Amino acid sequence: MTGEAYHLISIGTLILFFYALSLLVVHFGLLPRKQNRRFWNFLLLSFFISTASLGLLLVVKVNYKLEIPWVEEALQWHVDFGIGFSILALLHLLWHLKYYLGRQDQPSQITSGSVTGPAPAKLYTPFQERAFFLLLGFISILAQLVLLREFIKSFLGNELVIGIFLAIWMVLTALGAQVGNSYQRYLGPRLLSGILLLLGLLPLLIYLLLILVNRYFFLPGYQAGVLDISISIFLLTSLFTGFSGFLFGYVAKTPGSLNSRSSSYRLDALGSLAGGIFFSLGLVHLLSNLQSIIFLFLCTCMFVGWLFKYPHRTSLRWILFLLGALLFAASLAPPVLNRVEGIRFRQEKILQIKDTPHGNLTFTSRNMQVTGYLDGNPVLSTADVTRAEEAVHFPALQHQHPASFLLIGGGLTGHINEAAKYLPESIDYCEADPWIYRLGQRYFPEDLYTKLRFIPKDGRSWLMHSGKRKYDMVISTAADPLTLGWNRYFTLEFYELVKEHLAPGGIFSMQLSTGGNYVNNEGSRLLAINYYTLKQVFPCVTIVPGSSTFFIASEAPLSFDYPALLEQHEIATVYVNSDYLDATRMLFDSEQLSDRIQTEKATINQDLRPRLFFASLSGLESRMGKHSLGITGILASLLWLVLWFYYRPVKSAMYISGFTGAGIQMVLIMVMQSFYGFAYLVAPMMITIFMGGIVLGTFQWIRIWKEPEISVLIWLSGLLALLSIMGFLLLKAEGLFHSGLPGQVILGSLNLISGILVGAVFALAVYLNGNSSPHHPGILYSADLSGAALGTLLPVVFLLPLIGVWNTFILFSGINVITMIRLVGYGKTKQ
Repeated sequence: MTGEAYHLISIGTLILFFYALSLLVVHFGLLPRKQNRRFWNFLLLSFFISTASLGLLLVVKVNYKLEIPWVEEALQWHVDFGIGFSILALLHLLWHLKYYLGRQDQPSQITSGSVTGPAPAKLYTPFQERAFFLLLGFISILAQLVLLREFIKSFLGNELVIGIFLAIWMVLTALGAQVGNSYQRYLGPRLLSGILLLLGLLPLLIYLLLILVNRYFFLPGYQAGVLDISISIFLLTSLFTGFSGFLFGYVAKTPGSLNSRSSSYRLDALGSLAGGIFFSLGLVHLLSNLQSIIFLFLCTCMFVGWLFKYPHRTSLRWILFLLGALLFAASLAPPVLNRVEGIRFRQEKILQIKDTPHGNLTFTSRNMQVTGYLDGNPVLSTADVTRAEEAVHFPALQHQHPASFLLIGGGLTGHINEAAKYLPESIDYCEADPWIYRLGQRYFPEDLYTKLRFIPKDGRSWLMHSGKRKYDMVISTAADPLTLGWNRYFTLEFYELVKEHLAPGGIFSMQLSTGGNYVNNEGSRLLAINYYTLKQVFPCVTIVPGSSTFFIASEAPLSFDYPALLEQHEIATVYVNSDYLDATRMLFDSEQLSDRIQTEKATINQDLRPRLFFASLSGLESRMGKHSLGITGILASLLWLVLWFYYRPVKSAMYISGFTGAGIQMVLIMVMQSFYGFAYLVAPMMITIFMGGIVLGTFQWIRIWKEPEISVLIWLSGLLALLSIMGFLLLKAEGLFHSGLPGQVILGSLNLISGILVGAVFALAVYLNGNSSPHHPGILYSADLSGAALGTLLPVVFLLPLIGVWNTFILFSGINVITMIRLVGYGKTKQ
């Protein structure tokens, strides 16, 4: 057993709450009763499959004596899913109680909450309807990009957050679109305009609630697991995404206003593209997240008032506009932003906050100690002399006279001053986010070495573009690889790059926080992956236990006799001295760690196979007593299969294209993160490029293929398969991505082409599905988003850890080939 109680009360309360909410929605006519029951029946089936699958796994484990490390967590999930299944089964029984009692329902008239009738009459003028979809896309993408950055910051900058956030966002939007498409009561343009205005305000509410959740529901330094993150995102974004999807589904079925059946989708994507460009080129560089959200509300008030004359009274429109302007002006004052963001931090005073293109940077003070946070991770701290001395002197004492240093991070926390004690000819200091250095100098005043050169780019990029420059010492203080942005400092490719820039006799040093007198199995795995990766490049690798576990690598043998090494260098130190260091004890601890490492499988960490990153996530979950990553991946895979077989061929093609396009986008985000840096900047840029591709695809497909036929849909699925193979082949030639800009252009182009193909598939599917459903845009939009949701989630939690980047592209190709075959069979039956 995990020692954790089963969640009878919490699961029961959550299900009953949402069931009561759904009844309320049906009562007010927002959802037909039939659709509501279908949803709960589908949820009942999902709980049944989950409970049965986990139960079968446990049976196989017991019968065949298999070693499954997360079996206790699987048992926990099995029982929790069983609780949910039992409660839903009871509800299902109550619905059909008359059947079991032998009573037959009398033919009845229209039931309460179910509504019949035609699609709504024309709501807006053609100009207003086009403006409606453009504005809806603009509001949705801006809210998504800003809130994505906020969730990344709130949950310590992990790429896992991106996949979960986008998946939940799309699923909820898809459900909203399905409800909007099915809803048949007339909603006037005034009410719809009011909901659109509400969408502009909701991101601000979500932002404030997220701060409160961060402050009161999670302890300081606590790394939330998959379940914690998912519940937080679901509860906070459900209202916005539900309304957004509903508006699209409802207005898209309005007859006769737009020129083509796919215009609503195209205009929504065009609005999203405009919002993405506006955010990426303007807001991200000029405003903080809070200011961007309030600016969005101001723009919404202005456009809704101008385009739709809402509110009806001119005075109310001016009041709303002035309220938005006042809020925006107030947010520009630093004390306001500091006061709001200060709620996150317990007993810490906010000194300064800045949202940079690379991440959120926050400086706080407590008890005369200043700490700098990047996306919630502490990257700078005063009064940390021990760590600074160990990081610099453990490797530098090994060199007879280090004349040149390269410091990758950590310079303002004492590393520069410690390196200066060797009187080197040069110290180069790189910082991934240059604002850390620019702002940090105010709070970490040091007597900077006269021969110091600050390089405003990350250390890996600097080494790639520094020519033949050599260093005696390269010291990396990169944070643990809990993100792909940090993992890129622990890969085989990075270590090879470092070796190229080491002078003869040069020494490289890096660190992992895992260490101490006791290392658990997950910790041993982390140390082993890093050790074996280093050994691929350097013949001599020494593990030095300290406040962290330091890895020192060189071409020449290394010594553990630090007291003797200190005598050779006349430098003043506080902690790294003969009284503090016991050579015998250090050697014993090092040998203990080495023995543990030798029992582990030799595994190499690479840019496109980031094993250390995924091992860090697994180790983190293990320390929290959870193994939800694997279970989430299995359940998501089962759901993917159910939907694949559930959808008919045309709708299935839309579903698979959404899955493939989003999957390619997600993999490319992670690849670009591995090669070039931070998700805070990469994710919004790649999402914007993808939306640009969708717009191009919906505009251009008919100019190429002329007539909407099944054969065209087969060709498009084939092109998605071919694109996946192309991605596989390009990423195999890793040298293409070492030069920076050309590599980024290649990855961006792959992302753009995948968006073009997804947009073309949607536009074509709308035409092909037109005869079978009068309200096709909302239905296909829902299928597209369902596939895209699983496409953003499965690669992160399941595919990349299990099979790696290259095999994931091959899998995408195979899925689209199977889709082609299915469409060929469907086309023959239609002839």
